[in-house]
Amino acid sequence: MREIRSLTAVAPGILFVEGPASNWTVFHGRGRVELVDCGYPADLPLVEQSIRETGLDVSALARLIVTHGHSDHLGAGRVLSERYGVEVLAAPAELPNVRRELTEQVTVGDLLPVALRRGTIPWAVSAIRAGGLGDVGIPAAQAITADVLELSTGHRLEIVPSPGHTTGHACFFEPDAEALITGDALVTGHALLAAEGELQQLPSFFHHDPDGAHASAQRVSLCEARWVLPGHGPALRL
Repeated sequence: MREIRSLTAVAPGILFVEGPASNWTVFHGRGRVELVDCGYPADLPLVEQSIRETGLDVSALARLIVTHGHSDHLGAGRVLSERYGVEVLAAPAELPNVRRELTEQVTVGDLLPVALRRGTIPWAVSAIRAGGLGDVGIPAAQAITADVLELSTGHRLEIVPSPGHTTGHACFFEPDAEALITGDALVTGHALLAAEGELQQLPSFFHHDPDGAHASAQRVSLCEARWVLPGHGPALRL
């Protein structure tokens, strides 16, 4: 049974959700909701549950903003787009991945050299069961065209380009809360990492461009944030 691992009220109107295997952030206010990422496809009921935690429901969801186009972050975004008319945004360089015009994602071949490493096979099986191989592309996704997104909830998100994990991967910084949403540029845990609760990178085979990912991780780590809200692992208060 899939369950939310933890909920963290980061600041007024900002709820960080640590999902079963990947995370998302719920912005709420003024009767509206906006999401950054939305877990795996199988996490849709949990996304809806997390929205209800704010006192609203999915009908208040105006927009989904994605850090990058992997299936554990796009989740049920296509369903949200087509069923509820939710707008979906991503960095311009990431749109081909989000729309599935191309796919920059770990393959079976990438996993073979580490298949015998502890945790690899259980993680892969869990990812597949959660919809990791499903058709998650969002044809209607549009490009972020500003350096700062003004959310309908009253929050602001500054775009922090962080290529490497994917070509157009982006982090987002909410200045009032000093909260940095890092996607997979930096994480605080993962089934294939030994440590949890500290800033680190995913194993290199997850990255489209490992050298670029390392450079982005170093650059992102210099941001003056009070909170780090990663794509995997618990929220970290600095």
